[in-house]
Amino acid sequence: MTSDPAMRTKAFPLDLARTSYSYVERPNPAIQSLLAKHVTSRGAGARVLDIGCGCGANARALKERSPDARVFGVEPNARAVELARSSCDEVFLGTSDDWARTSADAAPFDALVLSDVLEHVADPIAFVRSVAAIPAVKTALWIVSVPNYAVWYNRVRTMLGVQGYSWSGLWDRTHLRFYTHRTVRELLEYCGLAIVDAACTPSLVQSTAPVLRKLFERDVEHGDHLALAESRAYRAYRTVVEPLESRVCELWPGLLAFQIVIAARLT
Repeated sequence: MTSDPAMRTKAFPLDLARTSYSYVERPNPAIQSLLAKHVTSRGAGARVLDIGCGCGANARALKERSPDARVFGVEPNARAVELARSSCDEVFLGTSDDWARTSADAAPFDALVLSDVLEHVADPIAFVRSVAAIPAVKTALWIVSVPNYAVWYNRVRTMLGVQGYSWSGLWDRTHLRFYTHRTVRELLEYCGLAIVDAACTPSLVQSTAPVLRKLFERDVEHGDHLALAESRAYRAYRTVVEPLESRVCELWPGLLAFQIVIAARLT
């Protein structure tokens, strides 16, 4: 049976060759809050290692708040590295293992950010332990963010028998592992980290991400992956809606959080 020709040309998230970098990026407010609370508020010139920095949305937001902070990005996607150079002080193209081999004498970092990285890793225990072995992060505050598999709209989808990959979000086409508030804590503690704080990002507006993405798809096609974060609508959301959403999310993070963000230190 021959399939519909139109279906063969339609963009399909599992076709990894369709785009070199597909994300519409925005800074993670919970990461920014934990950095401000535990790192940048303690003094000038904080050094932050951002492994999996993407196109630099978190780095840009951090430097806007703390201009004297220095952010060093590590990113395996060449297109993302090009974009991140305008936000990070330095960006390394490659994996964390590649960076560690070439930066064995790096000065100690005050913070290590793993923003939505662990869900892309086939063996997260080996990955966390390999990062923990890097001398420059031994005393750093780890800030780890992962999507919340137990978020309310995914529970509804699962109950209705709906499953399918997408360009980004919880069911990102490149996600290999899924976490809840409990399981990400268990993973980090198993790997020798002590939890010192936690936060979350809200999910109500995030649940409309597929619709929002369509509004910025043309920008992504032209390489502007921060178009959403730089839009007036998003700035208004950050100022008016997000604070209220975040307070609601904190009432039941296991159900209402889109991203679970953990602050931890090596023991």
